[in-house]
Parts: sequence; structure tokens; C-alpha cells
Amino acid sequence: MELGLDLGGQADPKRGRALRNIINHLKWPKGTTAFWPVAALTGGTLQPDSQMFWKGWELWRTPYIACFGEEALKVIYPEAEAGSTTCLLEHVTIFVLPPLAKLITMLPHEQQLSIDALTNIRL
Repeated sequence: MELGLDLGGQADPKRGRALRNIINHLKWPKGTTAFWPVAALTGGTLQPDSQMFWKGWELWRTPYIACFGEEALKVIYPEAEAGSTTCLLEHVTIFVLPPLAKLITMLPHEQQLSIDALTNIRL
């Protein structure tokens, strides 16, 4: 959910470092990673917005979504089973990662271990 803060002008350096660490760990080619929020700042607070998320997804139509936390998963896929680490939704695979609030409390190598499911994706 916190990604909406970063993209809404309230960037947190800790979240930025965690995201850069993840991107560097994956070693995917430049231009293959995009971040799109599931919540937007409204009246100073984050408000979930599944339509905004799926409208953004329509731009790229990626076969994979990495979702930061179960709360974010419930916004984009309310029918997802609680505790899921991977969900299939039509032609999209959703990987459920720890929320950004948890990732920023981890050491860099712990962050990398927590997203290892993404390392199997071949681009």
C-alpha cells in the first residue's frame, strides 16, 4: 500500500533503498520493471483503489505482478485465499511478497531472500 505514498510525492528513502535492492538482486534488464500503486493519497491518507491499479495494468498487460503484502493483494484480487504466496488470475500470476513496511525493517540480504520467488521469472 505504501507505494502510493512514494508515487504520490511522499517518498521514503528506506522504501526506495529496499526497492532498489530488490531490483538489483533480480538482475532483470532495464525497462522490465514498473511500479504501480494499489492506493492513492486522498485527503492526506492512502485509499485503496483497485480500478486505478487495473487501469495501470492495462497499459503494460504484464503476465506477472509482484504484490507487496496481503493487504495490497486484497485490493487487486479480493477473492484471493488468505496466506497465498502465488495466485493465478486469468493469464496473470500474482506473487505475494512481504509488505514494504516489513521489507524496510529487514537487512538487505533478508529482503533478497524474501523475494526469491521472483528469481524464477524469465524475461
